[in-house]
This record gives sequence, C-alpha cells and structure tokens, in this order.
Amino acid sequence: MGTNIRRWSYFLFAFTSIIGNYYYGETNIEFIKESPTALFIYRLAVIAMVLFGAIAELEIVWNLADLFMGLMALINLVAITLLAKIAMAALKDYKEQRRQGKDPVFYADSIEGLTGIESWEYRKHAESKNK
Repeated sequence: MGTNIRRWSYFLFAFTSIIGNYYYGETNIEFIKESPTALFIYRLAVIAMVLFGAIAELEIVWNLADLFMGLMALINLVAITLLAKIAMAALKDYKEQRRQGKDPVFYADSIEGLTGIESWEYRKHAESKNK
C-alpha cells in the first residue's frame, strides 16, 4: 500500500511539474512573439526533452536540469537589473502617495520611462472618467 502511494505521488509530482513548466514557457513565448511556428517548435522541443528525460541516464538529466535552471536564473537577473530603475520609481511614487495619506493608485504616465503599459490607466483618462 505505501509503495503504491509513493509511486503515485512521484508520478503526480513529475506530471504536474511538466505541465506547469510547459505552461510557463508557452505563455512567455506567446508574450514575446505571437507566432504559431514558434509555439510549434517549443512544443516539439518539450516532447523531445520529456522523451529524452525518460530514457537518459539520471545524472545527465539532473545536470541538464541544473544547467537550464541556471540559465533561467541569469536571464531573470538581467531582467530584474534592467527593471530596477522603473521599480524604484514605482516604489518612490507609492511611498509619496502613502505619505500624503492617499490610497496609492498607479498611473502609467506617473513614472518616467514607462511605455506600452496595458494594466495601468493614464491619469487624464481616469480623471475624466471620475467627472
């Protein structure tokens, strides 16, 4: 009984990890480039890596996993470094609004250097909507 529970636990952990990481990668590809060809190539690569991981030696699989996690960490560190100036400006704006006793609201045009913002309204649009 305990062995079967352990086997199913391993299987479910592996399966959900594959699905979760696949989804993470696919949504990032869709964000960067809306291309059916890029998604198709990604899906083929995922299938190939899952098959490779199932038949390769365990040490090779772990070494590749470590390599790709390290690459992902480096890419994220570069992105964080590039976004640090904007993040600090957003924090400064937030703290200033809190200091004034306001409930902080972020506007796309209140932070210098932001372009192509989809999630935040522009101050003028929000003010005209509230009138």
